[in-house]
Amino acid sequence: MSVSENDPKEIPVEDLYGFINDFPALLWRIEIHKARIEFFNDNVDVAPGIDGSLLLKNASYRSQALLADDIHLFEAFMESVKEGKTAATVFRVKNGEGRISWLKLTGALNRIDPAYYYGYLLNTDDTVRVIKSVLDTDLELKLMIEDAGNPVLLIDHGAATLVCANPAANKLFGLAETDYTNLSLESLNGDMTLLPMSNVLRELPLTRKWQGRLTFLSKDGKTRIKADTIFRYLVHKQRNLVRISLQHPAVSKAAGADTASSPSTDIKTLENALEGRTDIIRSMEICLESPLAAGKYEGMIFSDVYIRRNKVEVYGAGPVFSTLPRPESYSYKGTIAEDICRYGLDYLVVDDTEDSIKPIDWALFVPSGVRSYFAMPFYSRSVLRTVLILCATSPGRFSGSTLSEFSAMLNIVNNAVKNWRRAGRS
Repeated sequence: MSVSENDPKEIPVEDLYGFINDFPALLWRIEIHKARIEFFNDNVDVAPGIDGSLLLKNASYRSQALLADDIHLFEAFMESVKEGKTAATVFRVKNGEGRISWLKLTGALNRIDPAYYYGYLLNTDDTVRVIKSVLDTDLELKLMIEDAGNPVLLIDHGAATLVCANPAANKLFGLAETDYTNLSLESLNGDMTLLPMSNVLRELPLTRKWQGRLTFLSKDGKTRIKADTIFRYLVHKQRNLVRISLQHPAVSKAAGADTASSPSTDIKTLENALEGRTDIIRSMEICLESPLAAGKYEGMIFSDVYIRRNKVEVYGAGPVFSTLPRPESYSYKGTIAEDICRYGLDYLVVDDTEDSIKPIDWALFVPSGVRSYFAMPFYSRSVLRTVLILCATSPGRFSGSTLSEFSAMLNIVNNAVKNWRRAGRS
């Protein structure tokens, strides 16, 4: 029998009972106002010597079973149950074998009958072992390059993203651990074309080694690094990696760095350029052409937010949005604006739109080739009216960024938005 999305009752009752009984966790529900719990299956043995039903019902049993440091996690979950909030937590118990077991609690309110809160208690020891294995692997990778005297990068071959770097490379490129797994090799490529480096990576599984002179850029793009470079292809625990070793790196300022103006001068110049402007598209283009943004981002979005009308009108500037209708309308639901309001965010960073579950990312950004963005909200009488978004075509471009890096620049653009609105009203 087929299952209808709108009518789950078409699922045979015996199939549901079979699933409930075989589900590898203890399924339960709590009648919130009566503080009453009932269980849907007999999977109470959630860890050796640990009775899951007693863990959920009996505070005294709980205090003996849980590690003292984790009791507050369980209590916070139960507070979420009382408030009818969707919640999840992971905590540790001392099992009957004298070891530690990891358990997960997850639950949510029944939307059809809000008097009940449903959830499950699951043993996650296998998952924890996998995670520890991954962490141990990352530590091993760091140790592989830690003692090298010259700068060394480890790159994931398939994704061409940074896995880790040794202290010499961190200092040379201006890297931090927050860049690991987010920073693309492309963003550190200082050559005029990506072709030489992409060719090297493509041929490495066959050649195993490549050696030549390459030019790189520091993370902030201000420093050019020329070095005799050795690429080595290696496989570590079924992971394909590239070890990039830089020999005798020569450092110089990147093109334009010698004559670059100070940030405060650039801010003032942009402020003067946008003063009195009412063309919002051109205002954003001028911002993208400014030294504050030029070459760093490929697009900018102005979201005109109408919460009560459930509408957001989007205006795009920059090459990635050259074919975007102006404006293009979207429902407020599922937008960046909704996330900012819901969670009270000062700003929002998305490292990779292709990993996102937000509808707006797949409707607007992914089709335009935007892989990462930084969004900043602006309010009028405490109501969200504007979201300005800097957009980049490579993932992780804004990883580790803070509001202070963009607030001055985007405040100037927001003044242009105000001018645009006033001109529209008049």
